[in-house]
Amino acid sequence: MKRNRILYGGLFLGVFFAAILYGDPLMFMTLYALIAMPVFSALFALITLYGLSITQKTEQDTVVKGEQNRYFITLHNKIKIGFGTLRCIFLEGHFAVETTADRVRANVKPFMPPLRFPMSFTIKYRGTYQIGLSSLEIIDFLGLFNIRRKLSATFEVVAYPRITDLENMHLAIHMLSKAPANLSILQEDYADFTDVRPYVPSDPVKKIHWKLTAKRGEWMVKNYQTSALNSMAIIVDSTKRKLPSEVVIKLEDNIIESTVAVLLYCLRQQMPVDLLFGYNIREKGRHIGDFNNMYNTIASLHFEDENFSLYNAVSSYLNETSRNVNVVILTSILTMPLYEQILNAMRFGHYIAVIYFIPDGVASSRDSDEVFGRLTSSGISCLKL
Repeated sequence: MKRNRILYGGLFLGVFFAAILYGDPLMFMTLYALIAMPVFSALFALITLYGLSITQKTEQDTVVKGEQNRYFITLHNKIKIGFGTLRCIFLEGHFAVETTADRVRANVKPFMPPLRFPMSFTIKYRGTYQIGLSSLEIIDFLGLFNIRRKLSATFEVVAYPRITDLENMHLAIHMLSKAPANLSILQEDYADFTDVRPYVPSDPVKKIHWKLTAKRGEWMVKNYQTSALNSMAIIVDSTKRKLPSEVVIKLEDNIIESTVAVLLYCLRQQMPVDLLFGYNIREKGRHIGDFNNMYNTIASLHFEDENFSLYNAVSSYLNETSRNVNVVILTSILTMPLYEQILNAMRFGHYIAVIYFIPDGVASSRDSDEVFGRLTSSGISCLKL
């Protein structure tokens, strides 16, 4: 563009001085044409630019973090005689989003078909992110002007946490294997049917699935959710830490992914789960069939409650139950009142484990580290991530 401007300027000055010196009508006509051409070129480029319609579409609105996905941008040239060189400018890269999108250049020609640009992107952390076009630029056919059109054509993509097995995360929470489980048929809840399996001689007749047995030609029985004491409560600290945004996103992502891992493990072990997040969110899962709904709830959680008290949340839950319970606490802040509360709960027969998260790149709190040391020395199952 700089070269075009220099050439045009030199040509304009040459014709201008020639017209003044010689007074030739042809020179004046050429001068008038040189004056009119840039105006016409800029106006034509402006019409072309605002005559384009933009369509953005992703293969799916929800993705799993770490997986590569694609989205497509299509430009429709409504002005059939439009002409110019077009550049697509995308949103500045977010540290959590990796994309192949860069400045894309294309030539707009008369009666051309729609332009379609496929892009790929990967989101590294759970959350909601915006991707897409931020503006369009067009260079007129003379190459003298660069006109930009700002867009609000971005769209949101929700990244879900990965589903990770507890064993793969090395979460040594012994309470999960020690949780009391009495799977005798006397404590099965016959109102809650879970799945089917082949018949064994010890199965009572009332568990036989008669329709499926007739269909398959072999004896099949129903499995029911046990009502024995083997339930689990997952209590997540919803406090939003006052740290740099990059640190907070990584911390919250780690907490959420660990929550999903614990939930999946419990439901696979046929352990009913109560999920508590903040003061207002409480979900119940009784068997593995409830995992997807709970997973969707966990994926969309927002750490916003600065006034949330983990101590009060644990107290409230323990006061509501009339029996011994198993509890996993996920938090990045440990306090002495919480430590004393956990010790007291253990004395009353509850089984509590703590997963303590340290923000990446930030020195851990000395008070929290001291409480964590006291918890481990007291024989309480703890894990530091």
